[in-house]
Amino acid sequence: MKFARLLIAPIVISALTIPATAQSAPPKMSAEQVREERAYAAGVQAAIWGRPFVDNVHTLFAGLKAGAVGLNYYRKFPNLKTAADKFVNTPNNVSIDGYSCADLSIEPVVVSVPTIRENRWYIVQIGDYYDQVVYNIGGSKGAEPGLFILTGPDFHGPIPAGMKEIKVRTQLAVIANRVFVNGDADLPVAREVQQGFSALPLSVFQKKGLRFELPKQYEYARFEFKPSAPEALRLFETIGFGMKTFLSRSDDFGDPDVAAAHPIGLSVAKGFDWQSLDEPTRRGLARAAVTAEAIIEDTYVNAAENVAGWRFTMGGGRAGFDYALRAAMAANLTGANVPEEILYPNTRVDDQGAPLTGANKYVLRFAKDQIPPVSVFWNLNMYDEKEFFIENDFKRYSIGSTTDGLKTAADGSITIYVQKDNPGPDKQSNWLPAPAGNFNLTMRLYGAQTPILDGSYRLPGVRKQP
Repeated sequence: MKFARLLIAPIVISALTIPATAQSAPPKMSAEQVREERAYAAGVQAAIWGRPFVDNVHTLFAGLKAGAVGLNYYRKFPNLKTAADKFVNTPNNVSIDGYSCADLSIEPVVVSVPTIRENRWYIVQIGDYYDQVVYNIGGSKGAEPGLFILTGPDFHGPIPAGMKEIKVRTQLAVIANRVFVNGDADLPVAREVQQGFSALPLSVFQKKGLRFELPKQYEYARFEFKPSAPEALRLFETIGFGMKTFLSRSDDFGDPDVAAAHPIGLSVAKGFDWQSLDEPTRRGLARAAVTAEAIIEDTYVNAAENVAGWRFTMGGGRAGFDYALRAAMAANLTGANVPEEILYPNTRVDDQGAPLTGANKYVLRFAKDQIPPVSVFWNLNMYDEKEFFIENDFKRYSIGSTTDGLKTAADGSITIYVQKDNPGPDKQSNWLPAPAGNFNLTMRLYGAQTPILDGSYRLPGVRKQP
């Protein structure tokens, strides 16, 4: 062994003394190449960081224009959603909802939550325009009545007595209110509860309290994005519009991510000043947009835990400084809540990995010890390829623990029949109708408990029947 070490030593020494000129050196870049590569590096970072703005720029204006969202007030939907509703993807069929965009750049917005005498689940989800959850009122915590005040990054005034402040780091905030409905027969009572929830500007509340009138129309033209940049730079132009719309001017000086985007023409003050950029910088940004999109897509594919065909994604609403994950969630699951409130496992395949199709019959069977451990309820939803409910003669779009007549077998198990044709009178209560073609399933777990959150419980696979 000593002899072997003596032979190796001269070889190592000779390798270390090889002249540097014998080693291949990378070619020196021109000044233009350096500018292009610098823009490329900064562009990839900015495109991933700012991706939530892209999705929110489009959905905000479209929602306001369609009347699906109120501005500083709720737009309430008093009916359960069906296959006819196409204004929101992956809808649920167990709550009636209200949506608002709170413009905090002008003044705070008050959210009023009523005292409810009955035991009824509700939630008011407050989010920012980075697509992150700021606070949940109610939900799995239980009833949380009172007055809440949403304040933006530039607010420095006093908080009125009796109000709980919820600070939002963007100039606009998302408010989503959901009230549980136990079937059509429960709608009148649920609607009465829904009417008790309010959102309104602070100045209106101080003058009129809760005796206010909804505006007949909203001024939302300022939220319309009108692109002018070349198509290859359109991503950054959209991000720039989002920065001007959603961020505080102080972020140009106090936010390091915003400051890092300044050299490529992005700022809160000007949005995206693409006209000032030279050709090498534009080329770098065009390449960066493609790379960032590939990173975001790859991140989403690999962000989930796949078990028996079900994708469990735990980063909803709380990706933090993992910008790639935040971008992936915003691009694919915009508005997702944090997992302990609502978790959304999805599957497009059976337990053998074959695509789900109405040409087959399936069962989803929960043994007695496999029933989802939730503190509120669980609900299985049927969607088409565009993530909308699918029309069927039975008028059932989801099924779950609160479904009237859901049968439990003598051994404590629950079997859901997923198929196109009615399985017969004895199984109809547990039937989720499927279309003739492809479909996918999303399980909503409301109030997911520890076994779900720590991974020790996972849903059983969807099994094809002979």
